[in-house]
Amino acid sequence: LLSIAMASSYLLVMFLGAVTAVEVLRPRGVPLSKRQFYEENRPFTCLDGSGTIAFDRVNDDYCDCKDGSDEPGTAACPNGSFHCTNAGFRPGFIPSSRINDGICDCCDTTDEYNSGATCQNTCRELGRKEKESLQMLAEVAKEGFLLKQQLIHEAKRGLDEKQSKVTELQLSKRASEDAVEALRLVKEAAEKPEKEAKDRHLKAWEEQQAVIRAEKDNTKMAEAFLRLDVDADGLVSAVELQAHTELDPDADGMFTEEEGVLGGVETVDTAAFETIWSSIKEKYLSEVTPQTDVPAPVDPPTPEETTEPASDHDSEQYPDEEVPEEYEDEDPDDEDDEDQDEEDDKVGRPPPLSLLFSSFFFNPLPKVKPSGLYSQWLTRSVLMFVCLSVSADPTHGISLDFGPSFEFAYLYGQCYDLTTSEYIYRLCPFNRVSQKPKFGGSETNLGSWGSWSGSEENVYSQKKYDHGTGCWQGPNRSTTVKLTCGKETVVMSVSEPSRCEYLMEFTTPAVCQEPPSLDANHDHTEL
Repeated sequence: LLSIAMASSYLLVMFLGAVTAVEVLRPRGVPLSKRQFYEENRPFTCLDGSGTIAFDRVNDDYCDCKDGSDEPGTAACPNGSFHCTNAGFRPGFIPSSRINDGICDCCDTTDEYNSGATCQNTCRELGRKEKESLQMLAEVAKEGFLLKQQLIHEAKRGLDEKQSKVTELQLSKRASEDAVEALRLVKEAAEKPEKEAKDRHLKAWEEQQAVIRAEKDNTKMAEAFLRLDVDADGLVSAVELQAHTELDPDADGMFTEEEGVLGGVETVDTAAFETIWSSIKEKYLSEVTPQTDVPAPVDPPTPEETTEPASDHDSEQYPDEEVPEEYEDEDPDDEDDEDQDEEDDKVGRPPPLSLLFSSFFFNPLPKVKPSGLYSQWLTRSVLMFVCLSVSADPTHGISLDFGPSFEFAYLYGQCYDLTTSEYIYRLCPFNRVSQKPKFGGSETNLGSWGSWSGSEENVYSQKKYDHGTGCWQGPNRSTTVKLTCGKETVVMSVSEPSRCEYLMEFTTPAVCQEPPSLDANHDHTEL
């Protein structure tokens, strides 16, 4: 972790300043960690195991080992490395090729021991500056960690409040669902007699129409018999039928014996004519359009249009005096309203919606005669009640990964901008990353929130945003956001290391770790 690494470096500098340097004898260019491999009293074995040589051939300016380990202090091996002790600063390695090249690479000047270059030991000055820098970083880490604790406290408090709200809304939702179910049952109960009445009247209407159609057909049949009975002898003969060529089965204008429509008999009377009428009535063309008084079929009447008397039971169930007076029209000057009121009074006017809610929760529902209007009122009321009980998902945002202690929760719903010479970059941590030209133009999506993508040691050190706007003849844009410790929440930089792949540096106190305590008695011997 960054803050731990800074603190460790800070400890190292303090120890270097506090502990007296003790030189440990070893061949030039060898780090203390490998001192045990370089014993003067015995042969030297190459560190890669490629061979063994006499110790006096170590640092003899001739490369004997393939890994260059026999020449740690000379430039003889191209793949060798030289260890800079840098007492008072940080130790390090340089390539062997830089040994005695006239340029001081080690701050303690040990790499130029035979070049004649004039160098000054700057290790203590570098150590002092680094110590100051690390002290500043340590202060930032400390303050950032304190801010992180506040963020965690606020996040947990907000989470508790939201969980409480979720519980409250869930209870309210269940109550609303129960109320809607009760209204549905009331609606079904109110619609049941209305539906039964409609079905009863529809059936009666259909029976009436069937009777009308039968009477009309009988009238037409009687008229046809009279017109076909040309000699008025009360019988219709095959000869009389042949005068109507439209009745010819094959429409060739001639009746044959096989085509006899009388079923093999010569004549039929009125009763027998009924048996053949169904087969010829569609083809029969009357010479004169019959005029009848039979009414044409009409649409089925509504239950309100019928004159069916109400039973005693109905009168008891819906007494007139129990219909609330407030349902009556309050504007007698409006003739249209009066007409509508008279119609409504016949079927039971629907009460106002406000009465539904007050009566549902505090009183029994009013007794109102079931009707189409009442059913519509109940349907509208149920729908309104459902709409009033529906709200946004109260758990939205709770399921996101805000870190082990919810320290990143404060970033939810926030956005942070960085303006460069060309673009305005915007990071919305749990939403998306975008880029917009500074001097006007459309916004480009650089990726939508995907997941935390840091290392196994700290998965919350990096975020990945995928599925951005597609590049021309390329992949969809994506962005990796690296999080570092800071007292402020700021987008520090944006770059494009690869085509359509962006890298963003983002500081936040949410990633700050608690600095380790300083151990002044710790001994450091890497000199």
